Amino acid sequence: MSFQASFKQILREKMGAQTPSAPLKEETLLNADPAHLAYLLGQIGRYESRTPRGHYPAPRVRPQRKPHTFSSEQREAFEFLKMWIHDLSEGFTAAELRKAFRQAALRLHPDQGGSPEEFVSLKSHYETLQTVLPL
Repeated sequence: MSFQASFKQILREKMGAQTPSAPLKEETLLNADPAHLAYLLGQIGRYESRTPRGHYPAPRVRPQRKPHTFSSEQREAFEFLKMWIHDLSEGFTAAELRKAFRQAALRLHPDQGGSPEEFVSLKSHYETLQTVLPL
């Protein structure tokens, strides 16, 4: 086997053809060593045989967290933040709250066209919501 041999030449040698130019016959494939065939079939398209086309595993679903209990002031702060960031759930974690605050801050920052009063109120609402989270 040469280093620059093509895949067809290597396949012909492995399957028992006498010369590289000899065509592969069905008898040659049927009488070939099953270990070679199993190896070749296992390497060519090996992931396609595991799942039929169009059937993909179900997406992982994030478990629902228990919603926090809010006081009236905390509920107002949550509704203010929810007005700007719609995908914040009531069972938020510290990382989700921080991410939502940063996204809202980008929208409400005075340099981005927001008013300074709304930006200051966002910061106070964020600090209020941080008290909801356990230490």
